[in-house]
Amino acid sequence: MNLKNKAGLLLVENLVAILLVSALLIGILGAFFVSNISTVRAKHRMVAMNILREYMEREIRGGYDGGDSDEGDYYVTVTSATGNSVTIDERGTAAVEDDLIGTIAPDPYYPLNIEDASGDPLTYQGVPYKVIGFTVTWQEDATGQICSERALTYVCYHSSA
Repeated sequence: MNLKNKAGLLLVENLVAILLVSALLIGILGAFFVSNISTVRAKHRMVAMNILREYMEREIRGGYDGGDSDEGDYYVTVTSATGNSVTIDERGTAAVEDDLIGTIAPDPYYPLNIEDASGDPLTYQGVPYKVIGFTVTWQEDATGQICSERALTYVCYHSSA
């Protein structure tokens, strides 16, 4: 082969070069897409954890008796097993229609939070306590995946005397 007579790249060489560059770009753009989805999901998880913290603090302030001396009214802030709607992501707009809405529900459900299997109050070293817990659930738009965050804590009975 005489390199002096070669005027430029052949069509096949150009096609191979374009194919290699395309494969690299697809891989890089795919990584950006996955990274973006992960970042958005992490943001939603952080919001869900903050919502859980807020509800847990209200419950702890309500105390062992749920704020009204009746253990049957298990939760101060969520009164049904179906839960309440919470906003996970406002999407940076004032319009409510495009918000990502989730649900917060009590977990575990009454009476398992204050009684053992035999119906006796849960106690630790003779002090009654109950388990307070919530689960926030939402569906990610990009993946369609159902996501949830859960938090539990214990509240001991303290006599007012």
